[in-house]
Amino acid sequence: MASVKVFPRIDKVNKSGEVPIYLRLTKHRKSKYIALDVYILPGDWNTRTGKVKPGSKNASHINSYIATKEAEAEAIALELETKSKHITASDIKFKLMGKAPADFFAFGEKKCKAMYEEVSIGTTRRYKGILKKLKLFCGRERLYFDELNVAFIREYQRYMSEDLQNNPNTIHSNLKGIRKIINEAVAEELIPAEKNPFNKIKLKGQKTSRLFLVDNEIERMINLHLDENTLMNHHRNIYVFSAFTGGIRVSDLLLMRWRHFDGKHLCFQIKKTKDDISIKLPDTSLEILLFYKKLAQKKHGNFKIDPESFIFPLLHISVTETDRVKIYNAISSANAYINKDLRKLAKLAGIDKKISFHSARHSWAVRALQRGMRIEYVSKIMGHASVRQTEVYAKILNEELDKAMDVFNKKQSSNDTAL
Repeated sequence: MASVKVFPRIDKVNKSGEVPIYLRLTKHRKSKYIALDVYILPGDWNTRTGKVKPGSKNASHINSYIATKEAEAEAIALELETKSKHITASDIKFKLMGKAPADFFAFGEKKCKAMYEEVSIGTTRRYKGILKKLKLFCGRERLYFDELNVAFIREYQRYMSEDLQNNPNTIHSNLKGIRKIINEAVAEELIPAEKNPFNKIKLKGQKTSRLFLVDNEIERMINLHLDENTLMNHHRNIYVFSAFTGGIRVSDLLLMRWRHFDGKHLCFQIKKTKDDISIKLPDTSLEILLFYKKLAQKKHGNFKIDPESFIFPLLHISVTETDRVKIYNAISSANAYINKDLRKLAKLAGIDKKISFHSARHSWAVRALQRGMRIEYVSKIMGHASVRQTEVYAKILNEELDKAMDVFNKKQSSNDTAL
C-alpha cells in the first residue's frame, strides 16, 4: 500500500522566511514529491498532527487544502493499486497532477532527430525502422510507456518470430533498439527505472559465423580474366585490395582519395570510429593502385592527378559533395552493386561461399593472424577499440587449426601406408 505524507521543506526557505509544503508519495520504498504551492512560517507547523497550528495565518484554509490533497492522493493510490500490483509512486504522482503518460513513439522519434548529427545515417535509419515495425504491430500512432511491460515485449517477440519470420539476430537488434530508447527515457526521468521491462528480460543474440576467404580462394579470384573496363573488374579489385590492406571497410575505400596515398602508405581517418590511421601497402595493393593511377592519368591526358579525386571510380557523386545523406546513399548503392558482383565472382572462381564485401575484412584478419602478426597489431590496423574485438578472429583461427588436425583421424588406404 502506498503511503501519503504532507510536510514542510525546511531546507527551502524563501526571502520572506517561509517554507513550502510538499506531499510525499511512497511506494516500494521509493518516493516522489509534489509541491502544493503553499508557504508557511516554519514555526507554524505542528509535526505531531501534520497540520498548520491553529491561530496561524490562513491555518483553517491551508489545513482544509492539505486534507483534500491527502485524501485525493490516497484515493488515486487505492484506485491504481486495485488495477495492478506494479504501480509506482511515479504513476500516482502523474495521475494526481493530471499529466498524461509519456508516448514511446513520440519520444523515440525525437531521439532519432537528435541522433542525426551524432551518429551515422545508417544507425538513424535503423532506429526509424525499429519504430516503424513496432507501430505496425501496435496498429496505432501512440504507445504509452506504461503499456511497455514484460508481457507486451514477449508478445512482440512472438510476433516478429512467428508472423514476420524474423531471424533471432533481427529480433535481438529490434529489442536492443527499444531497450535503448527506454533507457534514455529513464535517464531523462520520463519514467521510473523500475518501470523498465528490460530489468526482467535478458536479450541474447544468436552466434553468427564470420565468412572469410583463404589464400588460395583469393588467389583464384585474382587470377580471373576480366575486361579491365568493366565494373566487375573494379569490384574484384577493391575487394582484393581490402583483403590485403587491413580489411578496410567499403565506406572508407569508396571515399579514399589520392591525397591519402603517399606512395607507400594509406593515411586516412576511419569513417566509423574517426580514428586516424596509416597502413603500409603490400605489393598486391600497390599493384592495384598502380592500375588506378594509370587509369586516372589516361582519363586526364597524363596530367597530374587531382589529389581530391577518388582512387576507386565507383561513387556517383561529386568529389566536392558534403551532404551526408547523398554520400550515404551513394555508398549504399555502390556497395549493393559490389556485393551482387562478388557473388558472381565467387562462382566464377569456384568458391562455394556467399561472400559480401565485409568478408574481405574477415579474410585479412584471419590471414594476418595465420602469418603470425601479433593480435594487438591486427587490432590497431582494423581500428578496433580494444583487442577484445579482435579476439574473435583468433578463435576462428584456432577452430580452423582444430579442423586441420582432424586429418589424423582419417584412415589411410593400404597404398598410402605401403613403404
